[in-house]
Amino acid sequence: MILDHYLACVAEGTLLVEMGGRTEELEAGTFLLIEPGAEHAFRCYDNLGVRLPHIHFDFFEREDAEQVFVSFRPAEELTAFGHLFRQPIRRECPELALDPIIRPLHYEQPLESLMRIIGLQGHGTTAARLEQRGHFLQLLASLLRACQAREVFDNPRHIRAMEEAMAIIRRDFATVITLEELAAAVHLSPSHFSSLFKQFYESPPMHFLRNYRIEQVKTLLLTTDRSLTQIAAECGFSSVHVLSRTFKEVTGTSPSDFLRGVRPEAPPNPKACPMSGTSNQ
Repeated sequence: MILDHYLACVAEGTLLVEMGGRTEELEAGTFLLIEPGAEHAFRCYDNLGVRLPHIHFDFFEREDAEQVFVSFRPAEELTAFGHLFRQPIRRECPELALDPIIRPLHYEQPLESLMRIIGLQGHGTTAARLEQRGHFLQLLASLLRACQAREVFDNPRHIRAMEEAMAIIRRDFATVITLEELAAAVHLSPSHFSSLFKQFYESPPMHFLRNYRIEQVKTLLLTTDRSLTQIAAECGFSSVHVLSRTFKEVTGTSPSDFLRGVRPEAPPNPKACPMSGTSNQ
């Protein structure tokens, strides 16, 4: 049983979660929110690893927040003193209507926010703490929108159209893609398609495509030694100049400054760390 809120994303693999008397199978891209006091256990299929970046956090401010510890004991093993540290649960704040299992249609952005929160853990500066809080608010907003989107969009045709459009963007982002081509591919008019896409993904389609390309650029900058010329060609930019200009528009910094400013991932600690394999809590 945990005493604060626990939020995780299945980044790789398939996780089996036992909670509330049921077992749920969570595939990659699924978020899991566990409330204080909820007993649970994690398992995975034999010989298959799971990458599960996660954070412990409080929805509500309290003076002794820094003293709240992470417990991996069953509820019956906690002392009365230990139970005093259990955090208020989010049901006391109805507007935070998050489901315990959240499957965003587009999970990359909230996963990136989660990883940035983890990466900033352990940096003791005021700027780092403010940046971490900003990423957390962005993550919370994304997950709230994901829950609301499933309720608002009850037209199966529109849901399929948006999922198909997203699949095209992910597959063909390195090529020239126009709004008209995307709309035609899902059999909608450009204006109707734009309106639905913005409601579904909180961004106009061409802005989303631009930002998606920049995320691919970031990945290649961090994980390869390719030149900017090669990266520009692989990510759908006509030149290094266009890539650099767009990168600065989206991130506020140049590709080279981005690389210099990347922080190393924080070492594991009790409050926030990525996890591989299985976990029994």
